Amino acid sequence: MDYSTQAHSTHSCVQCGEAATSVCAACRDSPEGENEQVNSTWYCGVQCQTDAWSDHKLHCKALAARKTLYRAADTAQALFYVFREIAFDKLVTKVERVEGQIRLFEGLYQDEVLVPFPNSLITDANEKKAVLSYLSCSDTCGYMDVLLKTMLGGISSKFTEISFKLKAQHPLKLRMIDMLKEDTNDYQHDVLKVRLKDGSSYVIDLAGAQYGHNVPVMQYDKYLKTMARDTSSPIEWPFGLQRAQAVRRCAPQIAIDPRYTHNIDIPKANEQLYQTFNRFLDSWQKTKMPLKTMLKLQLTEYLNNQQHLAESARTVLQGAADKHLARIKAQKPPHGLPKAPSPVPMPDLKTRERKFEEDYAESLRSALAKGHRVFDISGMDF
Repeated sequence: MDYSTQAHSTHSCVQCGEAATSVCAACRDSPEGENEQVNSTWYCGVQCQTDAWSDHKLHCKALAARKTLYRAADTAQALFYVFREIAFDKLVTKVERVEGQIRLFEGLYQDEVLVPFPNSLITDANEKKAVLSYLSCSDTCGYMDVLLKTMLGGISSKFTEISFKLKAQHPLKLRMIDMLKEDTNDYQHDVLKVRLKDGSSYVIDLAGAQYGHNVPVMQYDKYLKTMARDTSSPIEWPFGLQRAQAVRRCAPQIAIDPRYTHNIDIPKANEQLYQTFNRFLDSWQKTKMPLKTMLKLQLTEYLNNQQHLAESARTVLQGAADKHLARIKAQKPPHGLPKAPSPVPMPDLKTRERKFEEDYAESLRSALAKGHRVFDISGMDF
C-alpha cells in the first residue's frame, strides 16, 4: 500500500465517508481501460486505507500494472527515438510534402555509416518521429529488448513478437535518388504483444509514427480492430527473434537488408550502440534509481526523470557513436579505401534470399520445438 497527501481536497474517504486528504498512489493516474473510467481512490488516513485494502487490493494491482505498462512503453518510445536519431543511417538529401505525404529522397551512398539527422529539412516534431521510425519497427524489439524486459518484469507473463499488415496508409514515400523510383513495398509491421498477469493483452508499438500512429501502447483487441488490416493469420514469434536477426545482420555473408548492402559497418555500429545503451541503463539504475521505481513516481516527478534519462542516454550514445566512427575513419587511408584486404563479397540476390529462407525456417522450427505457438504465411515447407 502507498498513498500521497494533498492539503486541499474535496474528495470523501471510500471507507468512512469523511473528508479525504490522501489518495492511493499505487493506482493513481492509471490510464483508463476499455469501457472503464478510472477514478482515484481517496482515504482520510492510513487506518482507513489499511481497513479497505482487502477490497481494493486486486483492483489496485491491476491498475498499477496497467500504469507501469503505459509508462514503460512511453519511456521506451522516448529512448527509441533517441537511439534511432544517433544511429540514423538514411542519407536524406531532399524532402517533399505532397498531398499529406512526406517523400524522402535518398542520396547516393558511398561509405557512410551513420549520418546526422536532417533537422534542417524536417522541423516538425511529428514528422521527425515518423522519419525516425521509418522501416525501423524491427529495431524496437531488436534494440529495446533489455529495456522493456527490465521495466515490465514482474507485471507481465508473456512477450511475443507479432507482425501485421496495417490499415493506415503509409505517410512516407522513400524515393531512391539513383533509381528515381518510389518504394512501394507493402511492408509487414512488427510489434510486441504483452500479456499481463491479470490476463489482459496489449500491443507495444514504438515505431507506429511512420503510419501516423504515435501511441506506444494499446489494448490488443483494439489494436486489431483499429490498426491491423488482416487479423486472421498474424505472424507470431517468440520474443528475441528480432534481437537474433540484429546480430545476424553483422555478418556480411548473410546480410540481406538492402539498406545494409552498401556498408556492413552500419549494423555493426548499431550493435555497438546497443551494447553501450544497455551499459548506460545498468549504470543509471545503480547510480540514479531503478527504472521500475521511476515508473511508480508521481506524474510530474516521473516525467522529469524520464526527460533526464533520455537526455543522458543521448549524451552517452552520441559519445559512443563519435568514437566508433573515429575508429572506422582511422582504419582507412585519406582517399577512403580500406587498408585491409578486400571484404567478403556480397552474395547475389538469390543466395541471400535462400539464406534468409533457411534462417526463417530454422527460427520457426526452434520456436515450435520450444512449444511456442507460431503462425507462418510464407508458404515454406517444414
